[in-house]
Amino acid sequence: MESYQYIQAMEAGSYCDAAKLNPEFLKKLLSEDAKAKVVCQVSKTFSLDYVSLQTSTMGEVFSQFPEVLLVIRCHDDDQRALYTFLADGPRVGGSYEMTRMVHVAVPVDETPKGLARMYHIMKEMNPYWTSIQVFLVAPSFTEVNAIHEAFPSADVVLAASHVYTYIKQRIRDLCLPEKVENIILNALKNTMCSATDRNLKGMYKILQQFVDPSMFTKIKGDWLLTDRIWALHRWRSWNDCLQYIEMVESLSHGLNVVFNISPCLKSTMSSFVSFCGQAAGKSKPDARDCSPEELAMLLKCKSEICEGPFEEPRMEAEAAASMSESLGVICNPAAFRLCANELDVTQTSVELVGAGEDQVCVQILEKPNEICGDKYKTCTCSFHQCTKLPCRHILAALNASKKTLQSDMLHTAWRKQTDGPTSSLPVTPETLEIMEAQGRHVSENHLLADTLTSQISVILAECSEEVFQHRYNTLRELADTWIGPYEEVKL
Repeated sequence: MESYQYIQAMEAGSYCDAAKLNPEFLKKLLSEDAKAKVVCQVSKTFSLDYVSLQTSTMGEVFSQFPEVLLVIRCHDDDQRALYTFLADGPRVGGSYEMTRMVHVAVPVDETPKGLARMYHIMKEMNPYWTSIQVFLVAPSFTEVNAIHEAFPSADVVLAASHVYTYIKQRIRDLCLPEKVENIILNALKNTMCSATDRNLKGMYKILQQFVDPSMFTKIKGDWLLTDRIWALHRWRSWNDCLQYIEMVESLSHGLNVVFNISPCLKSTMSSFVSFCGQAAGKSKPDARDCSPEELAMLLKCKSEICEGPFEEPRMEAEAAASMSESLGVICNPAAFRLCANELDVTQTSVELVGAGEDQVCVQILEKPNEICGDKYKTCTCSFHQCTKLPCRHILAALNASKKTLQSDMLHTAWRKQTDGPTSSLPVTPETLEIMEAQGRHVSENHLLADTLTSQISVILAECSEEVFQHRYNTLRELADTWIGPYEEVKL
């Protein structure tokens, strides 16, 4: 196709002069940009069936940054679609302006045939189409097969910006209390601007806590754990992320407004050409220096990248069996049951966050906890503080260091050779019963309360009679104030 500055009539092989049919948008566009490329079809009634256009600036940006294209799609009242393609990816630097636009099109419809024609025209306008590696699309995008057929070497991935917008809207649809909604939305924005594995999983946990289970699936929180989405986004700095979010949302809104100005596609396209004219005189995106590792991570073949939900590294079966065997040899039955539950959690999800000279920081689907000492004897988590048993964090650190449990890592009361009474255990019989029944789902608050109770008991036992009475009376007053003197509170 040598020239794109024409209108193709509906009759086969019949071409009409653009000035004769006089579509205002085409006349205006070509008068302002003689190198613009436009392909459109006019029916016998002179209504516009479809259009694909690309200004000279769009063509230049496409040729410079073809690897990753962000797709913004909107509809008018008649459900006609406007497809806008923007340059994206780690090589695109500079300001976030609409000068990132590389191609726009209104297909005759969104059938496979209509989209195939749109992509065919797009490829003919851009000889660099073979360099396209990734299309970033919205959750509502369903015509993935059309892209795969037109661009067989390209991957189709959900865009982080579109996922952010989708989840944000679903949260607003829940009609949560204003303060709760603001907290969640701020957390979501912070996650978007720093999409580390830890932050994404933390946001996932927040949604689990605040959103009713029946509504959780509608929010699509699992997308927060799909690393492929965020690998194509997290290379941006915090400020870049904020600008990027604002650009995508602002441009999406602007395109939607312009595309719905008139039911007549000719009039709409005339307004659209004026809208595109806002980019005239603005600087084009700069080429950003990025490391070979960034490009390799972002643009490598989809077969080499995990596209499913992101999973933490699991403890290998052999290592888990060895750890379980050492627990069975050292621990008494009660301790073995509790530690087995912790080991089960460790096998499901393990992330070693960092290690220092005297401590290791471990995060397992929850807040980080610190393990102190080179022999992994103590941890800051509530389970260890309460029971003095090896917790999931200690077991994870032992596994990472290719070590097994040793007897000196246990409180003497928990060791197998200990025949002492139950009262000598670090936890009360009631707490032990609850923990054994609830397993790994034991309440964090209950463990904290039990730990505090044990500490208070020790303090009371070590003080004088006078101090004991004073402290006891204070506790008695606090208990009566909280629950009421009408109900006896056992101290």
